[in-house]
Amino acid sequence: MKTKQRNVLLIAYDEHLVLSFLYCVRKQKGFNYFLLTHKPKSSAGHSRYIKGLRYYKEYSELETVIPECLREWDIDALMPIGEKESLEVSKHRSTFELLCKVMPLTDPKHFKIATDKEALNRFLLERDLALMSATLDLDDPNFEDKLEGFPFPGLVKPAQGAFGSGISTVKNKEELQSFLKREKPDAGQYYLQEYIGGSDINCIVVCQDGEVLHWSVQESPAKEIGNYNKNDDLIFKSAPEVLERVVPMLKALNYQGVACIDLRRDLEKNKVFLLEINARFWGSMMASFTRANVNFPLIMLKLTLGETVPEYRKKEGRQISMGTFKHQFLRLKFPDLGALKFWPYLNDPMARIMKYWYQKF
Repeated sequence: MKTKQRNVLLIAYDEHLVLSFLYCVRKQKGFNYFLLTHKPKSSAGHSRYIKGLRYYKEYSELETVIPECLREWDIDALMPIGEKESLEVSKHRSTFELLCKVMPLTDPKHFKIATDKEALNRFLLERDLALMSATLDLDDPNFEDKLEGFPFPGLVKPAQGAFGSGISTVKNKEELQSFLKREKPDAGQYYLQEYIGGSDINCIVVCQDGEVLHWSVQESPAKEIGNYNKNDDLIFKSAPEVLERVVPMLKALNYQGVACIDLRRDLEKNKVFLLEINARFWGSMMASFTRANVNFPLIMLKLTLGETVPEYRKKEGRQISMGTFKHQFLRLKFPDLGALKFWPYLNDPMARIMKYWYQKF
């Protein structure tokens, strides 16, 4: 007897996240995938795996648009991919659960804390969890007094942001004061954080009631101050000390579902500091699958449907950026061509071509 095709609704703005998710679940038979997005000309609509596409304009519309899509496409599982979309689904979870299965998500109160770096730091300090480097709120009533003892260099960072956007580096007190006078950032939306030199770490987790069920760690080479861009040079390895660092935080938040936790390793002190929690899927999820053999999208799909997660064995691996490849090639080191991140793109060529086309034109 033929098994009924099950329909999954993905909600996301970032098409790279959508296409990466689809790549990881592409071999699971018996599923159709539909997309709800508010990105005009989303290249994900050209994916070979997307069966239906609908646009909306504002996040506030999701409360009414999602049920319409669930009924129209007879959806079995609702899976928000992005952070803001996840928060909206979490807010209205009880309504959506009347119509289909909903991906595990942290409750709205703790979700907002987790995704606001300033609020998260206060939350952690109140529980004696000093995971971040020294911070100072720009709107602190005693800002000037506390600034005297602040350990520069520092970073002026938005409380909410993604992919390193909106971060400014200040080397000393005078440079900070000049920056504040010139840029006039909203004191309630920005804060000052001590800069820690070292390597970037992503700790990927899947949680249930604050307990970590699945996890993986990837780490970049050491980065220089001012470099807050995404990492394409990555080492996938076992690093239990990283997981131990974030476990108390996840428990305190009663975290549910997937998260990509950004940290920085101080190479001199060999100490790991928390940067932020990305309460969503992340850009290198394909690499987590192809290099570390942990298929987080499939894990979340199975957990959403209440099914058993397939067994897997984690492994160590490496990914290099195109810049590193060129540098090594020109130095006659003959780098591993297979270590580049782009090979999975060939599995969904039209969507990837259109993503490039829309970006350029």
